[in-house]
Amino acid sequence: MSLPQQVAKELLNASNDADLKQMEQDQTECLTIYQSTHDRLEAFNEFSKARYQNINKHFESHTTMLKEMKRDLDSVFAKLRKINIKLQQKYPDEMRQAREKHPAPEIEED
Repeated sequence: MSLPQQVAKELLNASNDADLKQMEQDQTECLTIYQSTHDRLEAFNEFSKARYQNINKHFESHTTMLKEMKRDLDSVFAKLRKINIKLQQKYPDEMRQAREKHPAPEIEED
């Protein structure tokens, strides 16, 4: 005989109504706890989803802004390099003197 059949047989043979009512009460209590927990988890998931969407929106806008800033800085530095090359060609002595007086900073690599 399988376990479910054995449990069903025991329940049918139970003569004590108080025991059956207690089991029903316990099952109802478990169901209430389960439903309450489910509702809380559902509310938490909805809250988390809303917060994630909000944060993700901010993250994407910041990422876009950083990419635009990098593009702008690349453009500025490219223009500075072109100006520097033209100045070196037009005023080589002055550029040499300026470099001697103000050497380029040394940047350590990580």
